[in-house]
Amino acid sequence: MKIESSDRKIDELLKGNTFFIPRFQRAYSWEAEQIGQFWSDIIDNINDSYFIGSIVVYKRGRSSLALVDGQQRLTTITILLCAIRESYKKLGNEELANGLQAYIEQRTRDNKTVYVLETETSFPYLQEEVLKNSPADAPYDFGSEEEAISRAYSLFKDKIKESLDPILDNKERTGPENIEQASTFLSALRDAVFDLNVIVVTLDNEDDAYLIFETLNTRGKDLALSDLIRNHFTKFLKPTSGVDHATLKWGKVLETISSAPLALDADTFIVHSWQSRYDFVTKAKVFPRVKSLINSKNAKDHLNRFMSDSEHWRSIFDQEFKWGASEKDVKRSLRALRIFKVIQPTPGLLSLVRAYHDEIIKYGRLRDSISMIEKFHFSFNAVTSSRSSGGISGMYSSFGRQVFSAKDAAEVVTAISELKSKLRDREPDADEFRAGFNQIVYTKENSSQKALVQYILRKIAAHEMQPFIGETDDLTIEHLIPQASRKSGSKDSDIGRLGNLILIDTKTNDALANKDFKEKKKILTAKGYKLPDLLLNANELTSDIISKNTLRIAELARDVVWKV
Repeated sequence: MKIESSDRKIDELLKGNTFFIPRFQRAYSWEAEQIGQFWSDIIDNINDSYFIGSIVVYKRGRSSLALVDGQQRLTTITILLCAIRESYKKLGNEELANGLQAYIEQRTRDNKTVYVLETETSFPYLQEEVLKNSPADAPYDFGSEEEAISRAYSLFKDKIKESLDPILDNKERTGPENIEQASTFLSALRDAVFDLNVIVVTLDNEDDAYLIFETLNTRGKDLALSDLIRNHFTKFLKPTSGVDHATLKWGKVLETISSAPLALDADTFIVHSWQSRYDFVTKAKVFPRVKSLINSKNAKDHLNRFMSDSEHWRSIFDQEFKWGASEKDVKRSLRALRIFKVIQPTPGLLSLVRAYHDEIIKYGRLRDSISMIEKFHFSFNAVTSSRSSGGISGMYSSFGRQVFSAKDAAEVVTAISELKSKLRDREPDADEFRAGFNQIVYTKENSSQKALVQYILRKIAAHEMQPFIGETDDLTIEHLIPQASRKSGSKDSDIGRLGNLILIDTKTNDALANKDFKEKKKILTAKGYKLPDLLLNANELTSDIISKNTLRIAELARDVVWKV
């Protein structure tokens, strides 16, 4: 491997060279904070040389270099230069704008225009909307990378405007003098960018680039696991017939995850997918395992698996994705796991969902298995807040691998049966469950457990065949002892406990208002609501009755409704 390095200034780097952003590079992604810091660094060193680090490139041809490391910085610098160009034009200084454009685009020997940056991922947005020195002609799609480029471009133009406005509004000079001063500031800003110092490390070929890219970004540099794996796939899967299938497919994986209505992380997906198939490893150890297993012979199959897994994985967290109306029970169980805020089961859930979509198991088996997991984590996490030493995560990874390697439904059933035994062994004991259940409360002032309380009351009501009136999707939590009665001496702990709560429709809720328990009981029974004998036989709701009713619900929950 031949490596050359040289100290260069940005103007020297841009003049006479074009830079290609290879397919293994991540999309442009600088946020407002990074843009603001870069701007501050430029302004603070506007009359001095400033070192911005190194970039790594490999030779593609005459005057054409491909970026291995430093793409984010060079793209940001180019966007800033384009923002300065636009500001020159607003001042009416076309000559300086065109002079700057000579560093953004160049002419080939055939007198064709080429831009200093060539990218496939954001094409043609970057070229048409930013680099081009005239209105855009080509239509283009607008995705997450284009949004980041647009944000950076707008931020730089805003920063420049903030700097120019006081100059242009100066009442002590004439208008032309102000424009001249504004142009002087822009030229100083332009020169500060051109004078940035960088170390350029040049490689001979693309094969060396893959190795350097991987080495740079597994030794302390902040690069996502998803980027390293994309690099690994593109190393083995070269474009055919002009189509870069590896980049397109990996882009589909990332798009599936990033387009979810909730925040999902691609690196977490990769870890869960790997744990569900091959090995229980931490995020830090996934890439070494990927390198040892995925090669030129099997890369295509593994990439296709990641593609299908990305949809299955998203559907675990996004219940409106890929689930139909007939699969509502699975959706409910997955939604419950989100309420419990547990992620340990994900590798196991992923393998179950995969087996279902691969038609290895039927819907009933999937439904019952996920319901079993839901019931366990209701007791283990939602009620008792039990903590796992790591055994739970490892257990689900092992289960996921069993399901993944199963040859038929019978082997999956065996794996599910073994998991059921393990979950039962880990269930909290009765005293621990009752103590935790007694701590679940909901009041207006203590509403952090509202979703959990609604979930519990709905499941209990369904078990007791509560005849809801009105729209069941719009049920509310009713306090049998009104929350307002705390002024009369009732304890907060009594009012918020599950023994004092019932789930009712909104019309009934309006009818109950802040009436006393005796009146509420009459209205509820008249409307067809079922109340336990403990409440029906009581003339007033005391702390003792609330405690007994809470205990009744807790025992029903543990022994029947959520019994694994």
